[in-house]
Amino acid sequence: MKRYETDVLVIGGGGAATAATIAAHQGGARTMLAVKGQFGVPGVRGAGATSNPKADFWTIRTVGPKGGLFNPPDATWADMVQAGLGTADAALCRIFVDEVSEAIKRLRSMGMQFQSKMLATMPASPDTKGTNNIVQIQKAVIAGTDTQVVERANLTDLVVIDGRCHGAVGIHDDGEPLVIDAGAVVLATGGVGQLFRYSFNPPGNTGDGYAMALRAGAELFNMEFMQQGLATTWPTQAMIMLYEMPEPYRMFNRHGKAFVGEYLPAGLSLAEVSNLKAYHWPVSCRDGAIHLDRAIHGEVLAGRATEHDAVLLDLSGTKRGFQPEVFVEYMHSIGIDLERDLLQIQLHHHTSNGGVRIDEHAQSRIVGLLACGETCGWQGADRLGGTMLGGSQVFGWRAGSRAAEIAKDRPGPQARAEQLDALLLQPLARMRGVGGRTRPAALLPALQQTMWRELLVEKDATKLARARAFVQQQREQLAQDLCVGEPFDLALAFEHRNLLDVAEVIIGAAEFRTESRGSHVRADYPVRDDAQWLTNVFVTRDGDALRLRKQWVNASWSPQDGDIRIRPWG
Repeated sequence: MKRYETDVLVIGGGGAATAATIAAHQGGARTMLAVKGQFGVPGVRGAGATSNPKADFWTIRTVGPKGGLFNPPDATWADMVQAGLGTADAALCRIFVDEVSEAIKRLRSMGMQFQSKMLATMPASPDTKGTNNIVQIQKAVIAGTDTQVVERANLTDLVVIDGRCHGAVGIHDDGEPLVIDAGAVVLATGGVGQLFRYSFNPPGNTGDGYAMALRAGAELFNMEFMQQGLATTWPTQAMIMLYEMPEPYRMFNRHGKAFVGEYLPAGLSLAEVSNLKAYHWPVSCRDGAIHLDRAIHGEVLAGRATEHDAVLLDLSGTKRGFQPEVFVEYMHSIGIDLERDLLQIQLHHHTSNGGVRIDEHAQSRIVGLLACGETCGWQGADRLGGTMLGGSQVFGWRAGSRAAEIAKDRPGPQARAEQLDALLLQPLARMRGVGGRTRPAALLPALQQTMWRELLVEKDATKLARARAFVQQQREQLAQDLCVGEPFDLALAFEHRNLLDVAEVIIGAAEFRTESRGSHVRADYPVRDDAQWLTNVFVTRDGDALRLRKQWVNASWSPQDGDIRIRPWG
């Protein structure tokens, strides 16, 4: 077993990980960054979602001066809390509002060039291939330090002794086991996009941080809330943000039939639904735009989609209200002419709104274990656009700084041989010894298709039961029919275990919350129920069983607080 030793271990390869790494180094800690695949190459394994090029523009939500007209702090904070519909952590939202301007200044000092002083926005361009350059720029900063970067490191479990995290174990791509002794660990592993057939996450985003934290004894919350939105499925993937479109879209299934009207409740017109959809890209039941998303996903489930799981969208007669020329130019750069071509679109998973429960220092309830970026959850039922990128920088910096402080009083390496044996060597031996016929990569497509079909957009008890049964079926396949054909199959098998663990958490939380709120839509419980569900859902693990409980983190929020001020909001 290869052994490493450091003060602060950061796990991940996206913007939250790079921010935490720089902050830990500046805090005086010996710092190690462990990355799956290659570090800092957009769109590949280990890159993180930060630099995954999938849209015509990206943005960090800026906050203007106190009392200013442009996103004043109090109004921005109120919008964030309102977006969460009572499930956002108001204290962490306040930290974001107070510190995102400083995070943007740091990025500018590192070399980031934004569109203007007012907007931390960057249109996609052929030169950057759509990426926002955050990871590439922070990678260059890291290269100027003595930070040790370990690539192709697939960390599988955390070492926790007496309530304190002492590092992590895992395997390299060649199957060689490794252990990293550390005084503090920062989880910046991103989300769980690879659980779904259509997602904006690059390969390797398999919910590792959620699964490792849960097994180690940390709490997850808000896991039933996932941001989803429209994108093309063919010839390439690109977000389709229908902001401020002046008229209803022409949308039809593979038979050329307009279908949205069949999904609308009485009294709601296509024009009204289209106008509401202009306010937000994400799927949300906070207004009637949910019926447009239901209709699109429903046509696939009914077998009336194209061979690319899509419905057809004609935008030739309208233009997007927000930066229309940027949208047109970007689509043209990826081979789509909006004046001539029909777009093949469908709902894609974007981000998880939930994750590891953290405090104001990005610390979990396990001493020495911190989380940031998409790995931590704080925004609730819906979230504003631009807060994920900004939050990754704000809480990544906080996590790295705090980890450096915690690591100063670290004890010596504590992982005992029997603990390493139980965490890693025994699971490796079991995987190698199964001798089955199914390699882990062969399990993934069916899992992704099933979870995309059953968990996204609209759920009910029947769908959730089917999803749960499928997860159990794949657990049995992984235990009884796994074939390790080459060393890298071991890394994929550990990833698949994490995907199944996180899927079970999402299913459990979605079953538990018997109402609809924001991005969590239950067809069998379509009404928001503040009397019973104005609360957060926390998930912990007790042996092999999950424990779910209610605990409200934002008792100051009132259902009468109004609606989101800024439109479009996400």
